[in-house]
Amino acid sequence: MKVRFWGTRGSLPAPGAGTQRYGGNTPCVELRAGGSLFVLDAGSGIRELGTFLMKEAGGRPITGDIFITHTHWDHIQGFPFFTPVFQPGNRFRIHGGRGSTKAFDKVMGGLMDPVYFPVELGDMLAKLDFIEVGGPLEYGEVLVRSTFSNHPGVNLAYRFDQGGKSVTYLTDHEIYEAMHESSPFGKKQDRLIEDFCRGTDLLICDAQYTDQDYRIKRGWGHSRYRDTVALGLAAGARRLALFHHDPWRDDDALDAIEKDARLIAGGKLECFAAREGQTIDI
Repeated sequence: MKVRFWGTRGSLPAPGAGTQRYGGNTPCVELRAGGSLFVLDAGSGIRELGTFLMKEAGGRPITGDIFITHTHWDHIQGFPFFTPVFQPGNRFRIHGGRGSTKAFDKVMGGLMDPVYFPVELGDMLAKLDFIEVGGPLEYGEVLVRSTFSNHPGVNLAYRFDQGGKSVTYLTDHEIYEAMHESSPFGKKQDRLIEDFCRGTDLLICDAQYTDQDYRIKRGWGHSRYRDTVALGLAAGARRLALFHHDPWRDDDALDAIEKDARLIAGGKLECFAAREGQTIDI
């Protein structure tokens, strides 16, 4: 299994001199497993991924599976700029949860409504299959499981297992006990999330807030980085990628968060702040 980060920022693209090391693109992660291509979210980072895939293919057909956690703007805004979907002969299965009021394919189609965008979904020449995620999926050697995370609206986390290795993608998640202040409900829900992440080789997890942020942003659907480290430790994860960086956080601030997160982990968990372009072999 091999992971590459194409977008690590949350909420809003944040280009500029202060975000060059960690990147300013919104969520997109490439996973290669069992000989297959999996794309996790379609934030603005997917544009550069598309360019890379076209060069890599050299005119050969591209097939892959795109897994959308939820349809908030920062997780789908790059999809209309993903070049491979405009090329005939390419094929993608696009997975997501059913929205509270609309089917998944209708929501994605609405992204390219003429009111917002000059090219409609039907103008894409690749073969696109929209799949509403229910139970586990098996694609070749890879088992894909999902669970709901704690974020406004309908939001999914995904776990990919192959050959005894695993990657868990849990972005846009607020630790329940922090949100509900140590309630029995919060403890129960957090244990379910821990079990979903149990023993994973790489946990890519929302860590957008500091304690100061959280004083006014409790209930917004994101976690303090110290709570994310605690989750990684409780779940027995082997590596933790702090993810969904706040758009107002510059590189120096993320350096400080990474350093503090490692202190909290106490050497029991390999912990780092995810950077655009970073690759990890599992």
